Amino acid sequence: MSTSDVATAWAETEAEDLTDDVLVRIDDQSSRGAADHGHHDLENTPDGQVDQVVLSGDDFVNIDGVSSSTKPSNRAQAAPGLIIDIADSVMTRLVDRGVSPRGAGAGFDASSVELHSLIIAAVDEADRVRVRQGQSPLPADVREHVESAVMAEIIGTGPLDPYLSDPDVEEIDVNSAACTWVTWCDGRKIDVGRLWPDDAALTQFQKRLARRMSATGEGRLDTASPTLTLQTRAGDRVVMVLGGESEHGLSPHPRLSIRRYVIRRTGLSGLVERGLMVPAAADFLSAAVRAGCTILISGPPGAGKTTLLTELLGEVDPDERIITVEKHLLELGLEVGGRHRDSVALHTRGANAEGLGEVGTRQLVELTRRLNPDRVVIGELVEDEALDMLDVASMCSRGSLATIHAHTAEAVIHRLAYYVAKAQTSLPEFAVWNLIAHTVDLVVHVDAITPRDSTRGQPLVPVRRVTSVIEIGPVGERGVPTMSDVLVWDAAHDALRAKSPLSSRLIDRIRSHSAANSSPRRRSSGGRSGR
Repeated sequence: MSTSDVATAWAETEAEDLTDDVLVRIDDQSSRGAADHGHHDLENTPDGQVDQVVLSGDDFVNIDGVSSSTKPSNRAQAAPGLIIDIADSVMTRLVDRGVSPRGAGAGFDASSVELHSLIIAAVDEADRVRVRQGQSPLPADVREHVESAVMAEIIGTGPLDPYLSDPDVEEIDVNSAACTWVTWCDGRKIDVGRLWPDDAALTQFQKRLARRMSATGEGRLDTASPTLTLQTRAGDRVVMVLGGESEHGLSPHPRLSIRRYVIRRTGLSGLVERGLMVPAAADFLSAAVRAGCTILISGPPGAGKTTLLTELLGEVDPDERIITVEKHLLELGLEVGGRHRDSVALHTRGANAEGLGEVGTRQLVELTRRLNPDRVVIGELVEDEALDMLDVASMCSRGSLATIHAHTAEAVIHRLAYYVAKAQTSLPEFAVWNLIAHTVDLVVHVDAITPRDSTRGQPLVPVRRVTSVIEIGPVGERGVPTMSDVLVWDAAHDALRAKSPLSSRLIDRIRSHSAANSSPRRRSSGGRSGR
């Protein structure tokens, strides 16, 4: 039986006995979790158990791929100065042939005969120089690597290509030419050492990548604009910061961070298999999403908020119209591979060189009203869009989903109130609290937990867990919304424990939705905001 079938059956038959049955099952399953599943990282799933899709595109061209189970050898990182020099020579020849320096290499791909010929000629010349200097010619295997690395330098991502070829790499953080941290999905984090001869070469690499993206209208990186955030066609997020005195940079060294965009179509059941939560908790959240509850997913950076949000969206009725709003980049991927057939993805846009054309989250959230949404999803609530999100969610027939940075679930409503206050609204405090209480139904908190080896007491690889689920109730005597701990984390036993029952209001809502959806949902003309 699928997760959705289980959720429907649960909502029909067990909602009234949530405390006595479902939450007891949560306790039972949590206590068995370590024995049944072990400590699984959210992104660490054995081969064959996940329908993993790694998107590819023209921006990041993988030339010298490596096995997902290995890291590039020292040979693959050898002689960065030689590779840079040859790449510069080839790009000079491209300019001589009429290729614009702004997009040098952008009009070629790895199959280009012309580009291959130029690279081979440049490597031949480098070999002749070596021989004249009394050195041996490059060995065949080294020469092959140099040719591939030069190709990657021109049309790909240079020394980062081997890591971007590895589907298990999640993040790449370049701190300087001599220090690059690579994080794999199993929690390994390794400094792979020097990838560029010096910071000047790294800066040139940054600018070359930025120019290539600028040719497609994505952005610029120079002294006037020392930071750049962009998204490749593969969906990877790239953030670059100019560094060093010569560039009038914002940091002592040039910096570059890449967050890979990998769609792991696991569903909530896949998150259960990897230890994020127990089956009963997944059933409950699935039922809440289908019932149109407004749910905020909180947690610190890197805890898995977006991953959980993406899988919760998989529980939405396929006939619903979903409008997503994200900052700068599209990470939810509802329009990829037909994941949701009626979805519209919107993202913010920065100002151009003249300081014009900026479109912020708040403007997009306001726009969603006129796009006939059933449900509005905010990739990340940060500041002044909070008021608009609450307003739109209260008007949508199916509520809203969003992520928000917070270190505890309890802190979420206070952060929301703070964001509303920053929006310079004239709403009195009691109106803000009432809006939150009547709009937000649940807060789900995820965090990275570091369990310890029960036999040695040694810390293990951090794992991602749902550590708290809170129901938001009406405004109480203190003038703020009441909060009920439905599920709490028991760190001593690495388990999610039931604490308080759901309100009759939320149980009735879930049961009513289950009954109403025993037949295909019928829409009404006034059932969505913006109508």
